[in-house]
Amino acid sequence: MSQQSEELSPESASAEPNAAAGARILHMKARQFDLQKAIQQRAQESVEREAALDHEQRRPKPLKWAIALMIAAIPIVLTLSAVDTFLRVFHKYLDITVEQANQQQAEAEAAAAAAAAAAEAALPLQSNEPGVILLQPLRAPETPAAQAQPADPAAAAKN
Repeated sequence: MSQQSEELSPESASAEPNAAAGARILHMKARQFDLQKAIQQRAQESVEREAALDHEQRRPKPLKWAIALMIAAIPIVLTLSAVDTFLRVFHKYLDITVEQANQQQAEAEAAAAAAAAAAEAALPLQSNEPGVILLQPLRAPETPAAQAQPADPAAAAKN
């Protein structure tokens, strides 16, 4: 930046015969240096101020980030709770199914045990040891009428 000051002075015209008529160029080095320094200082302050504003705008704001994370976490929480609920219901269904199967198996085992006990009771008692006699209670013979009657009273009503 080279700024030059022109002044009209009648003295310079007489001193320099080859120079332009009535004008003399004065170099103001000290003033030009101060002016350049002031301009550079103001430009530097402006650049620093803009950089500080830009940095302030780019700086993450904790509340803004917390709100964004909370909003982003909503679908994740809903998905996980839906999967958890589904698995809980599925486990309850399996527990009920297994419990019913165990109950049916227990009933079948009880019926088989009752049938085996009835079959064993119907067999005469025998001893494997010689000379041992087992006593059995006398059973009343079943009447033919009781054997002929159906076990289902509804079927008997139809006849």
